[in-house]
Formats: sequence, structure tokens, C-alpha cells
Amino acid sequence: MSLFRKQISVHGAGHRDRDRVARDDRGSSLVLAIIFLTIVSVVMVALVEWVGADLRNTARFTAAQSFQSTANSAAEIALQNVRYNFMAPTLNASPPAPCWTTSPSPSLLSLNAQSVDAWCATQWTTGATQSRTVTISVCLSTLSAGACAAAPLLQVIATFGDFEKTTGIASCSPVTTAVSSATTTCGTTMVVNSWAFGATPPAVTSVIDVSGSCGAGKAIQITGSQLTGATAVSFVLTTGLATNQVYSASSFSVVSDTTIHACTPSVGSGSAYVVVTSPAGSSAYGPTYAY
Repeated sequence: MSLFRKQISVHGAGHRDRDRVARDDRGSSLVLAIIFLTIVSVVMVALVEWVGADLRNTARFTAAQSFQSTANSAAEIALQNVRYNFMAPTLNASPPAPCWTTSPSPSLLSLNAQSVDAWCATQWTTGATQSRTVTISVCLSTLSAGACAAAPLLQVIATFGDFEKTTGIASCSPVTTAVSSATTTCGTTMVVNSWAFGATPPAVTSVIDVSGSCGAGKAIQITGSQLTGATAVSFVLTTGLATNQVYSASSFSVVSDTTIHACTPSVGSGSAYVVVTSPAGSSAYGPTYAY
């Protein structure tokens, strides 16, 4: 009888061990399932965030592309207008003037649900090789002409030859309103010097005399910003705006991003705007300097 009870006790203990193992296995499986679900949830959340971010980026890229396309279109319209029409209001304009409308109406272009303005400033060189260099600044229509020239979304600089190729005669003169291109020699040639998005053009804040040897000219120091990479320093006489007397510095050297040392032209004299040009654009007419 005691043996029988012992056998029952042994068999009962075995069942209890197997039940305990089964319960342990079920508990382990549950823990693994919870870990798996947690990992899947984290991955799904990350994927949802990634997809959402990707959709937002796509929308931003599309808007930026539309904005860029609108700015390009505005610059193209401005180029075609000023090429064949020497718009008098743009001559030495500081701040720049509308490119194809009459001030105060801005040259506005609305396209792709975007609105931009185009502003133009012209430098005129007379003589045997009469030409115009026009700076076109394109910005959001919410910016003023001066603010646009200082930080344009797109800036285009183009030079137009205004003489007949075979005779060398130039019949392109400033006009208030656009005329037929067939009646003038405006824009017989065109060279696009730069076409830059998001570039910050140079800015001139002061011009002072300094010591130095400059021959027939005077040594000056030009202070401003974004002067690194300057390709030209020009003097536009304020007293000769009717003929736009523009002279180049005899020489210049870039000292830093904020300083240029230059020699005034050996020809011409008077009060002049000092304009610095770089691949990023040309500085707006600012302080004058008498030389």
C-alpha cells in the first residue's frame, strides 16, 4: 500500500514538473510576443514618420521648383524687354526700377501660384562700342526694390551691344516706354554674364582716401561686404548721368571680404558712385566719392 502511494506521489510530481515547464514555455512565448510587437510598433511608427517627412519634403521641393521656375520666367521677360528697349528709368537706378512697367507699378509676374517682382538697373557706356550692362534682381513681391537688390532670390547680369554690326552705327537711346525693336539698334548682341540663385551681391558702405601710389589717380579704401572675388570696380559719375560716364578703377586689390584697395581712374573727375562687381552680382549705388 505504501509502495502504491509512493508511485502515485512520484507520478504526481512528474505531472507538476511538466505543467511548470509548460507554464514557463507559455510565459517565455508571451514575453517574446510582447518584444516582437514592441519592435514592430517602433518600426511602424518610424516608417509612418519617414513617409510623412518624405511627403512634406516632396511638397517643399515642388514649391521650391515652382518658385524657381517663376523667377526664371520673370528674368527671361525682363531680359527680352530691356534688350530691345533702353528703359530710361533704369539708368543708374538706385534702388532699381521696374523692368517692364512704369514706376511705381512693379514688374510683377504671377505663375505657379507664386508672385515675384523684377527690378532693373542699367549702366550705359557710350562711344564706338556703345553697350549697356543691366542687372536684373528678382524677389518675392513682398520685398521693396532696395531690399531685393541687396538680397535677390535671383540676379541676372547681361551686357547688350547697341550698334549695327556692319555700319557700326548706334541708334539706341533711353526711352520712357517700350518701342518697336525694328526702329533701333538696341540689343544687337547679348551676353549673359551671370545667372545666380541665392547669391548675395557685394555691398559698398564707405569709400575713403588712404596713402599709396596710384600715378594720376588717388588711393582709396572701399569698405563693405561680400567683396571677395571682385572682378571690377567702377566709378559712375553722378554729374554725367545723361551720358552715363562710367570709368573703371586704374587698379584694385581685394584685401578681405570687407575691404578693397583701389586707385581712382586716371580719366574723368567728379562725384561718383563706386560700384563693385563680382560673380554674385553688382553692388547697388550707395555712397558717393569725389575724385
